[in-house]
Amino acid sequence: MTARKNSYPHQHSSPPKLKHERPKGKTFEETALLVLGLLASVMLGISLFTLNTEEGPLANLKVLLITASASFAAYGMNRVGITKLATRAALGFRLAGVVAVIGMTVSGTGMFIGSFSGMVYPDVQLRVLDQAGQEQTAFIRAVNDAALVSARVAPVALSLADEIEATASCEVTTSCLSRQGNGGRGDIAIALEGFAAQSRSIAAAFERGAFEREQLLADLNQLNRDYQEILVDTDQPITARRASLQGLHSEMIQMASALREALPLSLLSSFADNLRAGTTITGNAAGTQRLNAFLRGLGDQLHGALGDIESDDLTPPSFPARPGMLDSLRYIADFAAIAAVIAVAELCLPMALFVIAYLTMVWEIEKRSPAREETQEEELDFDGLIDLPPMPSRANGALDPRVDHGASSRGQS
Repeated sequence: MTARKNSYPHQHSSPPKLKHERPKGKTFEETALLVLGLLASVMLGISLFTLNTEEGPLANLKVLLITASASFAAYGMNRVGITKLATRAALGFRLAGVVAVIGMTVSGTGMFIGSFSGMVYPDVQLRVLDQAGQEQTAFIRAVNDAALVSARVAPVALSLADEIEATASCEVTTSCLSRQGNGGRGDIAIALEGFAAQSRSIAAAFERGAFEREQLLADLNQLNRDYQEILVDTDQPITARRASLQGLHSEMIQMASALREALPLSLLSSFADNLRAGTTITGNAAGTQRLNAFLRGLGDQLHGALGDIESDDLTPPSFPARPGMLDSLRYIADFAAIAAVIAVAELCLPMALFVIAYLTMVWEIEKRSPAREETQEEELDFDGLIDLPPMPSRANGALDPRVDHGASSRGQS
């Protein structure tokens, strides 16, 4: 039989002291923290070796020192926060909880960034190079479009030269454009002859570079195919593939520079702008207006032949720099599963252990509180089931009014 505890205000004893009795062996929290710290150090070491570009014993020693110091700092912060600061926070020292949460968050975030960046770094490099390959393919497409334009620009430039020369000849013979006098080589005829000479010069430049353009275009397309083949060659490590791709990109820059010379699109675009801007004939406003209207029509025709192709489109995209640790975070959505696992190990689990330790200590304090012993009765256990008070006697199915129900007997031992 278990006896009930009776407490009286005048018999208060000194409040029991909260003593932390250390269990024999390691607790679950300590074991979890130790295993987690070892696993985190292994992940961080692998990541740093992956991120490191240096070679040799000194580089390896540097990686080992960084791994050891970072892992020990994170483990120490987690252990102190869970085993020490959680207790202080439960006892009312709120600053201890704030320090623990901030310290564990900072150390966990640092370990997460280092581990995640190294684990996905080869794939991140591959994605960066693949994106550069897509930009390079767009550049090759622009080069092909420019080659198609060049095939039709030379005839257009020649036809413009013929039309301008015919108009200049008409002006010299009959003053058909200025409509002043009966011919003669005046200012309008001279201006037209100058524009005709520019047009023939541009057409000749396009014709001279026709063979060179075809050869360079074929070489650029072959370089682009080689780029894609090296990019998907999984037998080579990503560092070797990156070096090969960078060499191909250097060759592409040289070919693009030669192609810009063989495709004088900037010169042609400038000539079209000059035609549309026109010129000024001193002392002949009406003739100037008719001349500029004629030239503007030719400039619009040339711009239509050029389309949207500009000389800047023939500049290959720059080769991407080697990504850093923070660059890997831009692709965190693509590696959400890996990020979630590392975040659980580096952040969520230590923080969960801290909360568990804090709540456990708060409950221990609550159970040992004197106020709880005074206001709450002892909970019944299985032995208490036989100490239930006897049922009051009944008369015709009703409680017997002669029995004092308020003073029901308790089990006595």
